Amino acid sequence: MSVRLPLSLLKLFLVRFVPNVLSALRGFLFALIVFATSVFGNYIVTLFLPLITVLNHHRQWRQLMDRAISFWMLIPLFFLHFVFRVRIRATGDQIYLNKPAIIVMNHRTRLDWFYFWLVLWRMNPWLMTTNRIALKQLLRHIPGAGFGMQGMVYVFLRRDLETDSVRMSRAVDYYADMGQSYQILMFPEGTDKTPSTTARSDQFADRQGLPRLRHVCPSGFVHLAKKMRERNYLAYVYDVTVAYPGKLVQNETDMILRGRLAKNVHFDVKRISAEGIPLSDGDLHQWLTNLWTEKEERLGRFYSERIPSRRRFEPAEDGDGHCWPKDGRANAAIKVFGFCFWVSVVPVWLYHLTFLPFVQIGFAFLLFNYVLIYTVYGGIDELIMSKWERQREKETQRKRAAEGEEII
Repeated sequence: MSVRLPLSLLKLFLVRFVPNVLSALRGFLFALIVFATSVFGNYIVTLFLPLITVLNHHRQWRQLMDRAISFWMLIPLFFLHFVFRVRIRATGDQIYLNKPAIIVMNHRTRLDWFYFWLVLWRMNPWLMTTNRIALKQLLRHIPGAGFGMQGMVYVFLRRDLETDSVRMSRAVDYYADMGQSYQILMFPEGTDKTPSTTARSDQFADRQGLPRLRHVCPSGFVHLAKKMRERNYLAYVYDVTVAYPGKLVQNETDMILRGRLAKNVHFDVKRISAEGIPLSDGDLHQWLTNLWTEKEERLGRFYSERIPSRRRFEPAEDGDGHCWPKDGRANAAIKVFGFCFWVSVVPVWLYHLTFLPFVQIGFAFLLFNYVLIYTVYGGIDELIMSKWERQREKETQRKRAAEGEEII
């Protein structure tokens, strides 16, 4: 009896305690490395700010930042692939790199957009440079990474249609003016699916006499689609359905504090030409509602399979019918290279920060810009768009003056 008790305690320690500690350590390392490398990335971003604040080279700066910040995104991609061991299955239609579009996705967890990066990387790594996301306001304040999201000019929403409509319109104007084709990911459901959010959605639908569609709210989509059409900046709408065959991880807390993520995630992509989408607000509203009804039915069939390993999407027969294979060696090697670059350059930078004056001046410039940007503008995204809007106004005035001289 005295021997069995210590053995049982040892077994309990090895089976439960050690894996939990290692998993939590994995989440801690993810948070630490993402924070440290993003701070260095922010340092690089601020060094190039004079391109837009002084020289007014906005389009060149935009292209440079799209590539630089996307290169940093290899850090989370590396963790998703090699550390958290997330496996995705991607089926359906190709997302076109050089065509502006809206991507609508159901919002099962608060990490759906994070997993979706793996899909973009698998389809075409360059899609990481053109992906834009409409996210909740809170995420812009994530230490380190939030600054990078602002630098990419993501659309941060307050869930107030009047405020959010202005933000979406400004973002679309900026995207179109930069001459780049971006694909904007948004969640018409507005929030991730939990019992409490589902109950609130059902109550709203009952009051309005609408079908219970798991809190789909088409108003934001309708405004975004109209604005993009006004700018001749909408070629496609991509209907993306995400589902989880196994256990769910609902939010960022589980990822960082417990080191847990979903092990398998399935995505199916359906490409819809903008020419086939209704024009009026009411018809567009109904179109998205019908789309979500079909999506709910498809998800119902997916989860009706009792054996999780058999749950999967099959690509539609009327589309491209792709089923993307696993990442090849080249794509995996790029993730490893990016990770090694960032985790090696940060210690070197910190070391030189202790005694090289020009590195210290650069870091002081970073801190100065942090204070200035957040005090005066509220964020680097506001700085970027405000500077461009002023430059655009000047260009418009010069163009009008030149046209007036020609008439005279």
